[in-house]
Amino acid sequence: MCISMHKLVYTRFMTLPTHSKLFGTSSRTQVLMFLAVLEESHLHELARLMQTSPFSVMRIVDRLEIEGVVATRKLGVERRVRLNPRYFAVTELRDLLLKLVQGEASVLAAASAVRRRPRKKGKAIA
Repeated sequence: MCISMHKLVYTRFMTLPTHSKLFGTSSRTQVLMFLAVLEESHLHELARLMQTSPFSVMRIVDRLEIEGVVATRKLGVERRVRLNPRYFAVTELRDLLLKLVQGEASVLAAASAVRRRPRKKGKAIA
């Protein structure tokens, strides 16, 4: 009985990513990973990448901002989000998040598909 319980526990923890809830929830961890990769983003872009509602992302970002982990700024009507450069462990946090992203192919794929500059006027959409 002891061996079967050990197998059950081992199997259960080996099938889940060990870092999926490292920062409280998997969504919160994903927001931080996307911000580490993209450097700066906005709420709707994060929501689209995570395939969740903008309201959920807004709540996560609000809490992270209160804790001082992320910083936001208004750019017109858009709220831009990034890791807080004044956070005491921002370098270590970014390094950890980038290391975590290496194990998350979906985060890397989604982040690499984000267009970072405007399309040239008159250029055909491919």
